[in-house]
Amino acid sequence: MFIIVPVLGVIFSWAGIRSERNATEQILNQARILARQIILTRQWIADCGGIMVNQDTADPEKCIYALNGQQHIAGKNLTRFSPAMVTKKLSQYSLRENMYNFRLACLNPVNSNDSSLDTFERMALNRFNIDQISEHYSFVQSNKERAFRYAVPLYAEKSCMECHKNFTMGSVGGCLSIFFPAEKVKQSLNNTYFNLVFAGAAIILLTITTLFFLLRQVVIKPVNMIKSMAADISNGNHQARVNLKTDDEFEELGQTFNTMAEKLSQNKEIMQEEIATATLELYQANQELKKLDKLKTEFIADMSHELRSPVTAIQGGLDYLKRTVTKEDNKSYLTIIDNNLLRLTHLISDMLELTRIEAGKVTWNFEKNDMTELIREIIEILSLEAHKKSITFDFKYQDLVWVEMDTERIEQVLVNLIENAIKFSSPNSKILIRIRLEAQWVHVSVQDSGIGISDKDIETIFLKFHTLPSRGGTGQTKGTGLGLTICRKIIEAHKGRIWAESTESRGSVFHFIIPQNQAGENQ
Repeated sequence: MFIIVPVLGVIFSWAGIRSERNATEQILNQARILARQIILTRQWIADCGGIMVNQDTADPEKCIYALNGQQHIAGKNLTRFSPAMVTKKLSQYSLRENMYNFRLACLNPVNSNDSSLDTFERMALNRFNIDQISEHYSFVQSNKERAFRYAVPLYAEKSCMECHKNFTMGSVGGCLSIFFPAEKVKQSLNNTYFNLVFAGAAIILLTITTLFFLLRQVVIKPVNMIKSMAADISNGNHQARVNLKTDDEFEELGQTFNTMAEKLSQNKEIMQEEIATATLELYQANQELKKLDKLKTEFIADMSHELRSPVTAIQGGLDYLKRTVTKEDNKSYLTIIDNNLLRLTHLISDMLELTRIEAGKVTWNFEKNDMTELIREIIEILSLEAHKKSITFDFKYQDLVWVEMDTERIEQVLVNLIENAIKFSSPNSKILIRIRLEAQWVHVSVQDSGIGISDKDIETIFLKFHTLPSRGGTGQTKGTGLGLTICRKIIEAHKGRIWAESTESRGSVFHFIIPQNQAGENQ
């Protein structure tokens, strides 16, 4: 629409301009023919030396410049008319018929009655003399009516010299000025413009209506059908189809969509079958894994329990040897045995603890207790170990923080975190322990100044058997790799969360948050 309307507007405007030009050209051609006819008539009269006219019918009193040559023939008085007089008489006759008007205009006329020139004639004579043009015309407004003025030059010839003594041969002696009424032409042009505007508006309206109908039937309707089908397919209806009978690209596109929908439907059925089969296989595998995990947990629990007895016996024998062996070399071996036996004991205890938690065999004893007091007790217990490395504790919280928790298990978490902080902190450093309330949650953090944890280890330190290198770069590890895993299980059982933040060589901060009040079913 935004293209058609301007294009049709330009076309009809051009047609209107062409109509006006054609009308102007038509009236100009008429003026040229009339002027040529009058000039030829004047030339014939001049070549004939004038024409004889009956004085009784020629209005001789109005032709005061009649040539000498009056004659009396057959009882009639005749007088000889010059070309100018004949031209004037013809103009009077044409004016009486209201067809057109013409006259001779001259800067130096013989007849004083013809001495008045209007603006158009004066301009025409000046242009004939100066610009040497062969015609001059224009539309003018005369007595509130539009008129067409036309003028051609009249050159002085030999026949003119008898009357016009002041003329020079070949010069512009005057001009023939023709006056055409153009009101009918103007009205015709206005009617043409009106018809063009009306026809243009009708054609534009008809074109827009036709294009809208064609677009709706040929383009919009097929597109909406394809769009509706695509929406149905996107909503899961793979049975949707489109039926287009347009014998064009839209029908091919619709067939392509139908083929796509058919393949999607087939793929969906195949996928559903594969998903059902895979789900069944996964369910069966999951059941097997659950059985294996249960057997593993039971096996580890039984083995951990069974290992306690021989370890206890070995510990007793080792204590006896410590009292009886006196050689220093033998004592160093006993120290090595004692350290590894202690590590084995911790491993057995941690494995037993973890398997009991995972198997759901732990009885949680939730009760109200003061978290601040618990932390102070743990600091007092571990202060001797920290003193060996000249490490101090920074804990200044004084208010009571009552938390519904399994005190023994939370104590286990705090001991593990603070022991790790002591283990990895540098001598003569400080461990910062903070506690704060966040709405209905208790947030505890333990910050050390140790070796830090790398980015690749920060996400895995809470996994089973994950250990960090000991300080000093020996590559050896200490601990069982189960302590942080057990801490995570305990905190999650309290509906809380535990995490770590660290920068290598700048220490680590371990956080955990638990709610102040537990749900009734966990109590």
